[in-house]
Amino acid sequence: MHKFLFLLFPFYAFAQKDTLQEVRVNAIRSEMASDPSKKVFQVGANLTNLGGNLYDVLSNIPSIYVTSDGNVNYRGNQNLTIYFDGKPAGILSSSRANALSLYPADQIDRIEIISNPGAKYSAEGSSGILNIILKKGSKTESLRLNSNLGTNDKYALSATYAKGYKRWTHVVDLNLRQNTRNNYQYLYRENPSPFGFSQIAQTTDEINRDYNQSIRLNSIYTFSKDRTFGISFIGRLSSDHNSEVRSNKSEFSYAADRFYARDADKKGSDSGFDLNLSYSPSANGKIDFLWIQNQGSDANQFYQHYFYGDFDTPNPNIPVRNERSSASSTNSTLLFQGDWTKSFSKKLSLDYGFKLNSRFFENSFLYEKQKEGIYVKDGVRSNGFTYEEHIQAGYVSFAKKARYLQLDGGLRVEATEIAGDVQQNYVNLFPSLSILHPISASQSISFALSSRITRPSYKSLNPFISFADPLNLNAGNPSLKPEKALLLELSHVKDFTSLSVSNSLFYREITGLVGRVRTFLNGDTTLTRYENISKSRAWGLENLSTWTVSKAFKITLSSSIYQTDLQGLINGTQVAENRWSWNSRLNQQVKWKSNWSAQLSGIYQSSQINPLGIISPYYTVDLGVKKDLGRLTINARINDLFNTQKTIYDSRPFGFVSDLERKKETRIYYIGFSYKFESKKMKEARERKRINEEEINIED
Repeated sequence: MHKFLFLLFPFYAFAQKDTLQEVRVNAIRSEMASDPSKKVFQVGANLTNLGGNLYDVLSNIPSIYVTSDGNVNYRGNQNLTIYFDGKPAGILSSSRANALSLYPADQIDRIEIISNPGAKYSAEGSSGILNIILKKGSKTESLRLNSNLGTNDKYALSATYAKGYKRWTHVVDLNLRQNTRNNYQYLYRENPSPFGFSQIAQTTDEINRDYNQSIRLNSIYTFSKDRTFGISFIGRLSSDHNSEVRSNKSEFSYAADRFYARDADKKGSDSGFDLNLSYSPSANGKIDFLWIQNQGSDANQFYQHYFYGDFDTPNPNIPVRNERSSASSTNSTLLFQGDWTKSFSKKLSLDYGFKLNSRFFENSFLYEKQKEGIYVKDGVRSNGFTYEEHIQAGYVSFAKKARYLQLDGGLRVEATEIAGDVQQNYVNLFPSLSILHPISASQSISFALSSRITRPSYKSLNPFISFADPLNLNAGNPSLKPEKALLLELSHVKDFTSLSVSNSLFYREITGLVGRVRTFLNGDTTLTRYENISKSRAWGLENLSTWTVSKAFKITLSSSIYQTDLQGLINGTQVAENRWSWNSRLNQQVKWKSNWSAQLSGIYQSSQINPLGIISPYYTVDLGVKKDLGRLTINARINDLFNTQKTIYDSRPFGFVSDLERKKETRIYYIGFSYKFESKKMKEARERKRINEEEINIED
């Protein structure tokens, strides 16, 4: 029985729109827009996003770095909370890398980054919140079909139908995707061991095949101008089939060397749904209920055979190993929240609300070894894990507006209970403050302060060891404590006639930093597990600039430079690493007659600090072209034009030698087609728009 810490009293007020508020862009569409509270990135304005997925979209956002395993880093920290329409999403409950690669960019309207959230937002995420706003329906009837083809068996097909009927607005999205990628990894490591100094070299060749089908239904009923009821349903069905070959060479000073290949055939499936009910009794608020349900299964087959040094001649002295594993998992989320706004005057208001969030995880894992032709359960490697997380939150926030000053201060309290195989209880307070000084209609300066938390995930708490790669074991840590973060930010925004500039000076301090730490075991094996390292500080400057050179040419430049200070005990070595990092993104868009447009963008990311080592710098260049033919649009793009995007770790600064290089298939050629069926009214409106644009061009 779980106690509710917060009660609702019948105040004379209406519910505030709880979740992350949407920003309406009414001006000419630009790729980026910035205001003191958030940064907004229009997905459709970037041609290299057309026909892509969520991974492509996030990789094109300034200050965002997406790792090969799906972690999203913002300003040098990966604990960025990701929401869909202001709420959690079931697609992120499984593999983060698969979720990013399978979610279609065609369904995304824009991305919001809230780097310093106030009290009304969930405190989860040391780096802030990334909110993905999905496309909504309209009153007019329309049907859009999209298809995309990519090199090496990449296919995508989607359909979006929207219709308004009296007080109803409906939208239906269907999505089918197939994705195949060839990936490569190389590891070199030096191990101390009872057999003397050892050198380990491992190469991995992998083919990933992913299949995904999804449907999204969204309906809104409008009782009056400000009173609405909405229902949203997302259903998912996905599967994957991965083939992997690892070639391992272990050389010892005082023992026989080992050479073996480990073949793996991995199959998995996932299914689930999200159901969201939303009611707004007035323009001042909203009440939401969310139910997420997911279940998945995996079946893996391993075949390990030994060779002599040339990897061509089998070694009969060491028996072949046949092993297999199977896993099943279920997880669910229940969320209920409401927010209220009370306006005392045009310049003074009070926001308050609550949020109840419960998550349930259950995982069972069976590992078997073949002995004399029969598979026998390995009791050491087989395990089961259950996890429950219950968070009860409430907040209050005051907003005061004056002629030259806007003040917003609040306090949020969250009580966390973790049950199951791991048990923890704690209560945290999260104060926040923001001050905005509008210098003029086109210029403002602001300051924001907030405190955040990153709770350990159920995967990072699971103590059981994964033996998928015998040389590189992985495990969680049930003793993990949550990270706590303090965020400060000073921003300045200035709009000129054809130039818009936003500068932000930020500071982040994290205590109890959680990172993956690698330790040496006997022989040629290491164990990587999550640890509370110690402390991390980062401060830096971020710039976003958009220059409209002419109606046909636009340049967008974004840059971020920051210093990261990592302190703590890593692999028995006291580390005090300090490093400057920076990244920059240049995007150029060109439009010319006959409805042609093109885009060339480049990204550079310098070296970064990570608990596993220093990540080497990289750069990538993307190219996109689009042709509008009325209701038909044709687009073509090349991702990573020069095939330079890869991830390299160097662990020498942390007291040991471990070099890791990962190269995913990133240079991909795409061609896409989009056709829109429209009603007579929409056709007439589009024709009027075309005539008006032609008249403007003649006048110019």
